[in-house]
Amino acid sequence: MKKWLLALLCLCALCMTGCVSGSTGNVRTAPATSAPTASVAPTTVPATPEPTTVPGMTPAESGQMAEKISEAVERISEVDDAEVIVNNERVLVAVKFDDQYSAGLDERMKDTIIETVRKVDSGIEKVQVTDDDTLYGQVKGLGERIVNATGLDELADDFGELWDRIIGK
Repeated sequence: MKKWLLALLCLCALCMTGCVSGSTGNVRTAPATSAPTASVAPTTVPATPEPTTVPGMTPAESGQMAEKISEAVERISEVDDAEVIVNNERVLVAVKFDDQYSAGLDERMKDTIIETVRKVDSGIEKVQVTDDDTLYGQVKGLGERIVNATGLDELADDFGELWDRIIGK
């Protein structure tokens, strides 16, 4: 009788050790076949943001994305102000630099701004950046018009013309 009791205690201790150890051992388990239960999503932030720009976005969605991008670009120490327009996967960025920054829009700064834009939304395919004062005013004006638009299609021509002016066509 004592041997059976001792064997039973050892078996229980072995089972409890396996349950307590969790995943520290090299034990593989088969997936459960019961009904799925609610799971908690991980709280980690992905390294690359999920794309949120989609064809046919509304002016409100475009404005929200433009605001996020503008705030991110303005966090660059050399940038004093940024005006942004988002049209689906294309973004126009017009910047004014801090008075102490004298290098202007060189390739390094342009790449930094484009990288910052793509960190906000990985779905953005094309980015154009300008530091021209006239174009800055036009980007700002078009951005204000987008707020009152019912759809981005009605301003597509204006966006395209401004895009072409920035890239020099």
